[in-house]
Amino acid sequence: MKHEIVDVIVDWINDHLEDGLNIEAVAAKSGYSKWHLQRAFKEQKGITLATFIRRRRLDRAARCLVSSSKSIMTISMDLGFSSQQCFQRVFKKHFQITPRDYRIQHSQYH
Repeated sequence: MKHEIVDVIVDWINDHLEDGLNIEAVAAKSGYSKWHLQRAFKEQKGITLATFIRRRRLDRAARCLVSSSKSIMTISMDLGFSSQQCFQRVFKKHFQITPRDYRIQHSQYH
């Protein structure tokens, strides 16, 4: 049963990254308590639900930086980051490069 919950939630998260997801919204969608969902998610995926959501948002942001001409501010807001500064800090921590430099480096190859 836990695998089913997590698989459905992963698909739902991927479809709703632009909706400003948080653990409460995901738990409400799942029909399970935050505690139960987070425990089942960590058991199956080996990472916390919050970490999973953040990584998916950052991966989507990276793709948007390369494949669109949207501003960094727009991309950060579209994906539910509280500010462009927050987005830049989290992005740099994850990719070891700023969003601007990521766009410049990766756009050369497209």
